[in-house]
Amino acid sequence: MTIQNLIEPLKVGTVVKILNSGYGRARIAEYRGPLGPKGARIYRVLVQKKPRRVYIEVREDQLEVLNSA
Repeated sequence: MTIQNLIEPLKVGTVVKILNSGYGRARIAEYRGPLGPKGARIYRVLVQKKPRRVYIEVREDQLEVLNSA
């Protein structure tokens, strides 16, 4: 499910996928605020990619929440 028009920002620790990136699962590390074009919400996400972790900043519409089952 793609995120669109949420009232509340996503919480830190939410597991997401960055659309069209080639990365697998990622975790939200920080909510940066409405810094994007037209006030789009920006998140800093942590991708566990070997050999080291990578932090990426993305817009909310580029994220897909994964169900933690």
